[in-house]
Amino acid sequence: MAAPNTQAARQISFGESYALLYAFTLALYVPAIIALRTQPYYSYTPAYLALMTLPPLLAMVALVLVHDPSASRLRTIGKALLFAVTSMIGGAALFLSTSFLLVFLGPAFEDRNFGPLQVGIGIIMVLLMMPLVLTVVSRVRTLRVGAVAEAVLVLVAIAAFTWVSWVILSQQGTLSELLRKDQVSYLVGGVLWYIPAYSLVGTLVRSSGVL
Repeated sequence: MAAPNTQAARQISFGESYALLYAFTLALYVPAIIALRTQPYYSYTPAYLALMTLPPLLAMVALVLVHDPSASRLRTIGKALLFAVTSMIGGAALFLSTSFLLVFLGPAFEDRNFGPLQVGIGIIMVLLMMPLVLTVVSRVRTLRVGAVAEAVLVLVAIAAFTWVSWVILSQQGTLSELLRKDQVSYLVGGVLWYIPAYSLVGTLVRSSGVL
């Protein structure tokens, strides 16, 4: 019996691609957020900007190297960087366009008076995390060391998303006690909004076949 094609064996579904890209990005994004403390507040120095832009770039490279192997490693990395840059632009556009909705929700957030908004926000958060939960199940069921390692990484991403969501919605804790204001802004925006947008657009780019 012929051995299965390596690339076919490593193909992942749309939901798994979204989940893994989210987890890979977050795994790099959180240390970058912590490292911002080494830079002046909202300084946007080259190092400051690098800390903000490298995580999604490296995450896409990692995803493509693991799940889109090709004959040439250099060609694979180039394709991954092209995917990443395109996804960053598209993800940022999606992030900014949807962020305008928060203008109308501002008073509710400031007064801690969510009311029925909590239900809608909760539903959105569940939808954002559902592919990650399903990916954990599918990765564990393969019983491969690499897949199990990915499952653990995705579980950590789910835990981080859940914790940040709980802090924001319940107001039972405060991130400002742990992080600087710019770090809090990037962490909350990234975990709840930008990284999901980037992961969604990045997965669409990968699966479109256009690039």
